[in-house]
Amino acid sequence: VMRVQIDNFPGTKQEARFLGRHIVNSPLFKCAVSGNDPNTGRLAGAIGSWAGKYKPDCNMSKMSLTLGGRCIFQNGKFVLEGDDVEKALSQHMKDAEYGDSTVFPPHQRFVEIGIDFGDVGGDTSLTILGSDLTEEYVVINADYRS
Repeated sequence: VMRVQIDNFPGTKQEARFLGRHIVNSPLFKCAVSGNDPNTGRLAGAIGSWAGKYKPDCNMSKMSLTLGGRCIFQNGKFVLEGDDVEKALSQHMKDAEYGDSTVFPPHQRFVEIGIDFGDVGGDTSLTILGSDLTEEYVVINADYRS
């Protein structure tokens, strides 16, 4: 499960919710999460796709992104310090998996994604939840006929 926390959003709650849903519904980002692949470009791509289509005047100059509590984007550029960071981000995603061996009741761990628009933003904050695309889900629904 993905949990997107949006802070200091320069717009309405409805617009912020739409951004969060755009991220958690991005097929490429869902696949990256499912594969424990911290592909930060897919997250940035989902945000950029949303901004280009729905809020092209949005000021993102102070936006920062976090994944698993670790800053991955700040001041207009990615902040990734090598293989150790990638391994830690991948492990964060793996630790949030809900698998067949999960003991009931299920854990409350999430792939944590943070988007903060900084001091150029507004005062809108909210949290959006979403799920990834597991191989099992794809196989079941690829064969499903109505």
